[in-house]
Amino acid sequence: MSTVDYDAALSAIRNHVDGLGIWLAIWETRDDSKAQPEIRRHANDAVDAIDGMLAELTSVRSRLVTEIRASDDATAARVDAMLRDQRGGTGPSS
Repeated sequence: MSTVDYDAALSAIRNHVDGLGIWLAIWETRDDSKAQPEIRRHANDAVDAIDGMLAELTSVRSRLVTEIRASDDATAARVDAMLRDQRGGTGPSS
């Protein structure tokens, strides 16, 4: 994964956060004594923004965990190779 992939996800998360702040502020101005469908729609927008952030975060987490595992596997392979070299290439793994 390149940094660009993370940049796109982080940008999407930021956009969701920006919208969420606006929609929550509007929701906080509601007057429950009267119908305000536009404010209710903004509450739905806030929920959608949260769902979008969760989806992006889950995607970033999944990619990161996959990259961490691959990096750990590469590290383990390097350590195994160094140990084999130190033992002179003898032993069960050579």
